[in-house]
Formats: sequence, structure tokens, C-alpha cells
Amino acid sequence: MVFVVIGAAKPGATLEQIRANRQAYVEWERRSPYAGKYQTLARYEVVGASPKKTFWLMQTDDPAVIHGLVEFFADEWNIQAYPVVQRGITEAAEGGK
Repeated sequence: MVFVVIGAAKPGATLEQIRANRQAYVEWERRSPYAGKYQTLARYEVVGASPKKTFWLMQTDDPAVIHGLVEFFADEWNIQAYPVVQRGITEAAEGGK
């Protein structure tokens, strides 16, 4: 399943705290039980957003991977995750669910 994870830095979070949190995640993820349990992982930043905003597209068969990501970043970020499906405009316009 594909998930969109959306995060906005919490008020008062500094860029240094965000960078340190991101580096800690990279190190934690290597050792975590979630390492390698996703098929795709893409991270995007909203340019010029204040507070800083990011979103991730992740594909995994194990929703616990998403839970781990959300829990790890919760100290510095307001973060939510949603399962998503890809649908074209035509399919949506024709009444696709």
C-alpha cells in the first residue's frame, strides 16, 4: 500500500533541531526492525514554507513502518499519515471511488 506522510515543523522547532532529528532518524532506521521494509520512499519539501513542511510517499506492505516513522518524528513535527491510491483524472471524473 502507498502512504502519504505529511509533516509541518512544530512552532519553535529550529532548523538545527530538525536537522539533528533527521540525522537521528537515518541512524535509527538502519538499526530498526523497519529497515528495508518499504518498496519506495520519496521525501519532498515545500519550498519557502514557514514553518517548514514536508511530505513523504512510501510504499510498504507493513503499516507498522509508517507508524514508526510518525512516532519518531512526533517530537519536532506535527505529522499525519494517510493510505492513498492513485487514480487518474478521467477515472475520478467518471465516478471512480
